[in-house]
Amino acid sequence: MSRVARSVLRKIGFDPNLDEERRQQLEREAQERAATAATTGTPREAGSLEAVPDELLSESEKRHEKYRRQQAMAGRFTPAAERLPIMSAEERKTRDKDRPKWSQTPFEGPIEKLIEKYKDLDEVRKHLTLGQSMKYEFTEDGKVLDKQGKLIYDGEKLV
Repeated sequence: MSRVARSVLRKIGFDPNLDEERRQQLEREAQERAATAATTGTPREAGSLEAVPDELLSESEKRHEKYRRQQAMAGRFTPAAERLPIMSAEERKTRDKDRPKWSQTPFEGPIEKLIEKYKDLDEVRKHLTLGQSMKYEFTEDGKVLDKQGKLIYDGEKLV
């Protein structure tokens, strides 16, 4: 094969010599890693594919290695039921007692009707639906404003 053709193939990446060189380089790196692992004392399982670079593994070998690693990781942790705290019935009752109770408020009518009916702004707030409570703002001086800032109730009468 001519030098020009080999140069072109090398740039494209189809040179069989280059592929062989890459494979040899990867094998050398894998052997060096295995040697350093043996000298440092890290345990290796027999038949493990960890020492082989991913480029040399087939898809099924990669999948096998992935599941083997997952199983190894799963064995390092105790089951979740043993790690998580288990609540007694009394602890659950005290926890539930401290939580605020939410109850859905039925729609009783527009805020003007609620103000006329209950006359107390704290009671009116209790009877607002979630949408109404987001729509109106209650000021500290006893006034009620809508989204645009228009006065609806001035503390004494509806506007």
